[in-house]
Amino acid sequence: MTLFDQRENAYEAEFAHREEVRFKVRERAVRMLALWAAERLGKSGQASEAYARDIVAMDVASSKPDVAFGRIVEDLGARGFSVLEVRQARDRLLAQVDASIRGATSELTQAGGPTNARR
Repeated sequence: MTLFDQRENAYEAEFAHREEVRFKVRERAVRMLALWAAERLGKSGQASEAYARDIVAMDVASSKPDVAFGRIVEDLGARGFSVLEVRQARDRLLAQVDASIRGATSELTQAGGPTNARR
């Protein structure tokens, strides 16, 4: 394998890793937003978990980026929550999840773990 092939493989692996991290961040943030919404809808325990599973499944199945968000806005709108309140919660949770996942990923990379594509 030539140096060019090695570099190409490394870039492809890095791209695949970044896409995987983006997917994980998004889905965990959607789950956390759904759990936040479920609490405000008066759901708890298994009902809350079921609501979060449904919202995440809807997000994964849809090719449109904001279907799950729209559903949460619709559900909470009936309880008097504004789109702005839901959007602020989404942004806050997304930032928390992003920092959490990327922090864990960068620790693995610095330790020479499996995500280090520059080997």
